[in-house]
Amino acid sequence: MIPIRKHLVIFAFTSSLFTSCLKDVSLAPPTFQPITFTTADQLDEQLAGAYNLLTQDQLYAQGLWGYLTAGADESWRSNATTSTLFPELYNASAGESVYWNFWRQLYKGIEDANIILDVADVPDMPERKREQVIGQATFLRAYYFYLLVNYFGDVPLKTQLATEIGTNFNLPRDDSKKIYDFIITEMTKAEPLVPTMAEVQSTTYVTQGAVQAMLARVCLKMAGYPLLQNDKFAQALAWSQKLIQSNVHSLNPDYSRTFINNMENNMKDRNTKEGIWDAAFLSKSNTSGSYSGTGYLVLQQLGNLMGVYNPDASATSVAGYSSAAYRPYPKLFDLYAPGDLRRDWNIAPYSYKNITTTKYPYLEVVFTGGGGTGAKATAKTAQDGSIISIEIDNPGTGYTSEPAITFNTYKNSAVALPAIPPQAVTVTANKATATATISGGKITAITVTKPGLGYATIYDRGIGKWRREYEINPPPVRQQNYTSCNFPILRYADVLLMAAEADLKVNGAPSAKAVGYFNQVKRRAFGYDPLTASPVDVSTFTFQDIVDERSRELCFEGQRRNDLIRWGIMTTAMQTVFDDNTNRAPTAYLTAANMAANNFLTAPDKYVLFPIPSSEMALDKALTQNNGW
Repeated sequence: MIPIRKHLVIFAFTSSLFTSCLKDVSLAPPTFQPITFTTADQLDEQLAGAYNLLTQDQLYAQGLWGYLTAGADESWRSNATTSTLFPELYNASAGESVYWNFWRQLYKGIEDANIILDVADVPDMPERKREQVIGQATFLRAYYFYLLVNYFGDVPLKTQLATEIGTNFNLPRDDSKKIYDFIITEMTKAEPLVPTMAEVQSTTYVTQGAVQAMLARVCLKMAGYPLLQNDKFAQALAWSQKLIQSNVHSLNPDYSRTFINNMENNMKDRNTKEGIWDAAFLSKSNTSGSYSGTGYLVLQQLGNLMGVYNPDASATSVAGYSSAAYRPYPKLFDLYAPGDLRRDWNIAPYSYKNITTTKYPYLEVVFTGGGGTGAKATAKTAQDGSIISIEIDNPGTGYTSEPAITFNTYKNSAVALPAIPPQAVTVTANKATATATISGGKITAITVTKPGLGYATIYDRGIGKWRREYEINPPPVRQQNYTSCNFPILRYADVLLMAAEADLKVNGAPSAKAVGYFNQVKRRAFGYDPLTASPVDVSTFTFQDIVDERSRELCFEGQRRNDLIRWGIMTTAMQTVFDDNTNRAPTAYLTAANMAANNFLTAPDKYVLFPIPSSEMALDKALTQNNGW
């Protein structure tokens, strides 16, 4: 770690951070400058460099929603083979470069913050602006330590400049509890210093709400495995309620709007209601468009690796290319109740095949005739694509006779992985049939009379949470693999669920306030006003309800693996996934779908933490390795 600092290179930005408050933090191309500087603008630039770390591949351009964190019970990597090495597949060694790159990036961010805090008193500048810089640097340093201790366990708590260490670069690991206590202290110190949302009007800055929400997250982690500090549940509740009671944030009425905002780079809707803190990304366009000619390299692949499948890589593709390398597990799909609007947003019900905007359904139940309207149902399939059951999502109205039922499908051919699935093919033979039962003008039951064969399964579907059809840079300037999609590090729905969980743990049973928090999230999921009583309201909830609701609401946002580990149920979850896939995955997908769970279950205790990178241990002789590595 430390020898890298001997030739320290600092990213800076040519734009002033606080004179352009309504812009994203990192809008200009990186330049280099020495660590000795004395002006307010240089301090701004250094802070922008500290923020810029969030956009690196190992963090929110891919790592912290993809190859570092996706190995849980929500998604699998369809292009994985027995020779693919990724942390999410639990088969990478301590010498794998992604571990070291993640480690190095975080310590670079810490060093950037250390430099800011060392010189923040030097420039001549307004004191409130100085406070904001100090507050944000303090928080960012603590956050980067949080990522280190969360994923690696005990790590060196380095808070002094590398240039002041001398020649002894052998720093030992500090105890996790000490590091978490430092994080809580530093974030608490930063909370009154950082700007408010009213001051910056952007989710790409650390605001007081972001600090409060992150403190709740850190406290919940400390309350869970491995520290089991039960007193931290009360602190998590206090911090989350402080944010809730500030009335600065609220749920967007439309669940999908939050993620459309992300894909639009928050340019059409500043997303300051539900959004609390985003990692800001720009388009990689070099020809035209909103950020043409900036020279700013962006690695964001949300919408591509995790997106609605579209094999057309043409720059004129309206929908935007996506390999849909990540696919949802049936376990997640089955968590959603009929009528939950989040299911068909998070788990794409359609794909594309060319440059047109035509959407091809994976498996759609079609009702024809019968005199009524509005009926909607979901068909579920077996390994061979036969339809085993049909669930009514909406019974419709006005049916005077039984409607005819047919099935539209457009599925990916079963091919040897890791080839990107070819253009989908339509099932023409072995069609399924079903009949409907009508009562009171509604469809009350659907019976499968012939299961058919070869229909699309859940394993064929891509993830639809971030959709490239909403990208701000339209064809032909859109890049094939990279997008300008902002990543939601913290959003209000997460805070409501953290508050509900903490309240349940503190009180033994949820208070009326906690039930209200839980119901806000649930109401919005079914299309109701989050703040108005609805037919889907619950009068209480259990811990299992929290486990399931966090997955339904926050799936693919990089939190699931962390949640399962802090709850101490990661092994159980991975065993469930393995058993479910073995019984349900099509033969062509079974190996890839089961890879992460199968590997994890060989050594569950080992894979709770990442290894200390071998390259780092070669440089720092005082480091020791995590158990099992």
